[in-house]
Amino acid sequence: MPLNSGVNTRELSLSNTNKHGLSRYIPADIERDVRVRSKFGCVFCRSAIYQYEHIIPEFNDATEHSSEHMCLLCGRCHDKVTKGQISKDSVRRQYEKVQTDANIKRPFDDLVLDSQSLTVVLGSNIFHGARTLIEIDGDAVLAIEPPEDGMSFPTISGEFSDENGEELFRIERNVWSGRPDVWDMKVEGKEIVIRSAPGKVALKLIIEPPNRIVVERLDMRTRSAFLRLRKGSLEVGRVEADAEYSVGLERFECDGADVGVKVDSVGVQEPILKTVRMVGGKGLTLEGTGISLGTGTSRMTILGLSIEHATKRYTKRMVFPLQEDLQGYSEILPPRI
Repeated sequence: MPLNSGVNTRELSLSNTNKHGLSRYIPADIERDVRVRSKFGCVFCRSAIYQYEHIIPEFNDATEHSSEHMCLLCGRCHDKVTKGQISKDSVRRQYEKVQTDANIKRPFDDLVLDSQSLTVVLGSNIFHGARTLIEIDGDAVLAIEPPEDGMSFPTISGEFSDENGEELFRIERNVWSGRPDVWDMKVEGKEIVIRSAPGKVALKLIIEPPNRIVVERLDMRTRSAFLRLRKGSLEVGRVEADAEYSVGLERFECDGADVGVKVDSVGVQEPILKTVRMVGGKGLTLEGTGISLGTGTSRMTILGLSIEHATKRYTKRMVFPLQEDLQGYSEILPPRI
């Protein structure tokens, strides 16, 4: 399901309505008021990745969605409430405290990010004001957008899967869904670190006000596709039983794209660069690779491209410098998988 589908996906596996016929879908104005009252973070730990929690009554007994009786909780704090480690009464008292205590700040309150346009840096690649950074098979799998009015934390969306391609959790415009025991997020200073497993950093962001976010580490898997940063190159690829195929982008830069990198991982089996084609409004198409760059952009440049086929016996790498004075080459390297 696309991350920007507009459907409330926090608990898809459960019934869409409770015993009173109340839908799990929360109206946008109620969600907004809950975020404002909670100061845009979990009322306990202040995490800016959260869920919407019905305090009293719980959702099963509720007849309406009321911002007076709902708050924001991160996945871990929500799990503690479910297990009875934090009482509903404690949640209510903390929600009231957050609303009245001026010393309780919003996440990243000490930073000021431009709410109009962000520049996101992935390795040697730069995206100015891109609505979606990476789209795979029609789904927006990584988006980092400007903060909502009233907060400084960027709006993050992403899908995170295990090594078999099974979804662990997802973040949709800072709303988390999935099992609380399979992820972790840490905010310290200007850094945001999201882990998909103990010791495994899936995404590390460094905030550089007023409008720049540097992706220092990226290692994400969604179904059979993956995204990663390696030696400054943004690699987008597909995993098979005994091989990996990937396309690496170097020194790619675009302004105002609807989608920075669009990938068709189904229609292309083994990526082979046939030609580079520019189409107005559709960006740059790397024919034979299933990748399009800068869809809807007003300006873009790219100076380097590589294709890699990794097996358990060898790694074949082909490099295509997109500059007239440089020659492409291929090399056989030792296996790395």
